[in-house]
This record gives sequence, C-alpha cells and structure tokens, in this order.
Amino acid sequence: TLLRRPGSLAMLLKLFKALAQCVTIILIGCLSRRLALFSPSEAAGISAFVGRLAMPGLLFLAMAELEIDSESWRLVAAISAAKGLVFAITAGLCLSALCRRTSDSVPFAERKATWLGRAGLYAIATTQSNDFALGLPLCAAIWGGRFDSTIYLAAPVQLALLNPLGFALLEAGAEAGVEAAEARLLPSGGGGGATGSRRQLP
Repeated sequence: TLLRRPGSLAMLLKLFKALAQCVTIILIGCLSRRLALFSPSEAAGISAFVGRLAMPGLLFLAMAELEIDSESWRLVAAISAAKGLVFAITAGLCLSALCRRTSDSVPFAERKATWLGRAGLYAIATTQSNDFALGLPLCAAIWGGRFDSTIYLAAPVQLALLNPLGFALLEAGAEAGVEAAEARLLPSGGGGGATGSRRQLP
C-alpha cells in the first residue's frame, strides 16, 4: 500500500500540514471579514498592496528564476489537460440540458439564453482554481519545492485559453436573451397589434 512505501507517511504529513495551513489562513480571512476587524479603507489598502505590488513582484521573481525542463512541461500539460477536461464536461452538461426536451412552457429561446450563460459561468467557476495560494503549498509538500516556479505557468493557460471560451458562452447567452426579449415584444397577431394597425393606414 501507499503507507508502506518509504517516505510516504512523511509526505502525507507534509501534505496535511500544508492543507491545514491553507485552511487556517482562509478561516482567519473569513473571520476577519465577518467580525469587521479591518475597515473598508484598510481592506482596500491590503487588496491593492497584494494585487498591484506583492503579487506582480512575486510573479516576476518566479519567472526570472524559472528553469524549464521536460518534467516541468509535462506537469503544465497535465494541469492544462485536467482543467480543459473539467471545463468541457461542465459546459457539455449545461448544453445537454439545453437540448433536452422539457414539459414546461418555457420557449426554446429563453432556455437557450439561460443555459448558454450558465455553461460559461459554471465552466469558469469549476476551473478557476487558486493555483498560487493552494497549488504552491501542495506542490512544495509533495515535491519539496521542485516545481514551485512551474505552477506560475498554469495560470496563463486558464486566463488565455479557458476563460475566453467561457466569456464567449456568456456573450452568446446574453445575445440569446436579447433576441428572446425582442421576440416577446413582437405582436402575436398579424392585424391585431399596433404594427398591423399602422400597416392598414393609407
């Protein structure tokens, strides 16, 4: 079994420790938000420091020290393939709900607008993992920091490939919603509506 292999128990303990640290930090953040330990201006300052100064500096340092080898590319390819598979399955399930026949009276145009938007939104939500906050500690616990810099290559795959596909589905759902709203506003009868009465005028 896995526990009988040499070093497996130590690796599992490191993995549990990394998970415990991540969960503890998340809980501290939630409690700080719930108890209002920071004012809105202080929270905005922390967010600006992390997003505009600390994270870009950390990314630049990691990319400057990045050493790519064949194993690193295989790890990036595995992460990308896993995210792409989850994205495709989620979007496919939502689109299958669109094509499924239902007994309700909702028109197909309205169902199309709803499920296209849900397909894009759910697909992004299921693949938008926190690669930096969770991926780095877990990889450090498993591989001892060997692939820390490689994790920074997984985020561009999400931002450059998967998210635009999700945004395209959201935009298609929005356009389908506009078309469905315009279809509801059109008169049902040929001469009974306002448009029909205008056409009968000389």
